[in-house]
Amino acid sequence: MAGSKSAFRQIVSVVIFITAFQATSARVNSDCPTAFWNFGDSLTDTGSVINTFPVCPQCDPERSPYGDSFFGRPAKRFSNGRLVPDFFALAFQRPLLQPYLQPAAFDYRFGTNFASGGTTASNDSSTNPFFLAFQISQFARLKRTVDLEKSQVLMCAQVRHFLPSDDSFSKGLYTFEIGGNDIINALLIRNLTAAQIITQVIPEAMTNIAKGIQTLYNNGARQFLFFNLPNAGCSTILVTFLGSILPTDALGCVTAVNLLDQAYNAALNATIASARTQYPRAIFTIFNYYAANEEILLNPTKYGFNPTLTKTACCGAPGVGTLNYNPLVTCGNPGATKCSNPEEYVNWDGVHFTEAFYRVISKFALNGQFTDTGLNYTAMCNLNFNLFGPQVTFNSVYGNTCKVTFT
Repeated sequence: MAGSKSAFRQIVSVVIFITAFQATSARVNSDCPTAFWNFGDSLTDTGSVINTFPVCPQCDPERSPYGDSFFGRPAKRFSNGRLVPDFFALAFQRPLLQPYLQPAAFDYRFGTNFASGGTTASNDSSTNPFFLAFQISQFARLKRTVDLEKSQVLMCAQVRHFLPSDDSFSKGLYTFEIGGNDIINALLIRNLTAAQIITQVIPEAMTNIAKGIQTLYNNGARQFLFFNLPNAGCSTILVTFLGSILPTDALGCVTAVNLLDQAYNAALNATIASARTQYPRAIFTIFNYYAANEEILLNPTKYGFNPTLTKTACCGAPGVGTLNYNPLVTCGNPGATKCSNPEEYVNWDGVHFTEAFYRVISKFALNGQFTDTGLNYTAMCNLNFNLFGPQVTFNSVYGNTCKVTFT
């Protein structure tokens, strides 16, 4: 009986997906994105860092229980399930956005994901050399290659099928989620002071963002969505190690770290304001990740989270502090365990968020909430969130298609 119910749910999900995909194909609003090009770090990495550096001694998203939700197996994501790019793809009824560096298969028809875990907006290669300027260069190389391949009259039709169309670049949505590692690396690895971060690291990051915008604009980009920094001072790892030695705010978050995040976000506001003047034909939107994260922490029950668990890691091990984070026994390693109710947790592994958190953030962003423009893609593009639920699985949506590869 249970098997029959499961099969029925899968059939229903497939029908919903097919119906929604057909509706999407009929959509006529020319302002709706036709592709997605993402730049970022581990919060939006859908496989790049694992494909590039296949050895991760501790927090390895190729180990269970990473990916248990939705995928039912590790899927190269630093979470228990879907990330923001995944939810965006589902909302627009597109295949999941695969990483730019994808072995064995490629499909760039609807964009690609350049995000790579550990990267920075500045030129800091402490944890990953694929910082923002490098990711932008990858995009430029891809664009040149696509243009050259399309100029070959006798090009194999099968290859052309997987290349982005011209309007994938001109009508694509260019999303940025990067900068958190700039602050953390500067503090914990490079031992820089707050003053040095504000006067050196953040300006370099903004220079790279400005140059990145110019390169993308020159290659046809016209729609930009920037996610500013969430309040890392509220993350499990930093509260565990710094919360007892540095001042905290009313939420129990490390004030000094949050102030640096605010400084970064203020600089981003100024950078985007300048870009709006320089490129008046482009649309620039900033999603206030910081305010959205704070809203969830202030009102967790409103969004389905347990108010006693907002800073506790779902997957981890005891031994250091009280928040289930132990740097010697991290998620996916022997001795670490996963909570039984990840939908009630904000934090997944001490560093990254849960699928449940990303679901809320994705709805906020698509609805135009916490944005400086109020641009509502949900209304403008007739989106729905039928495939966002925790009961939806990868197999029920994509299992019988060749639309997504993540192995």
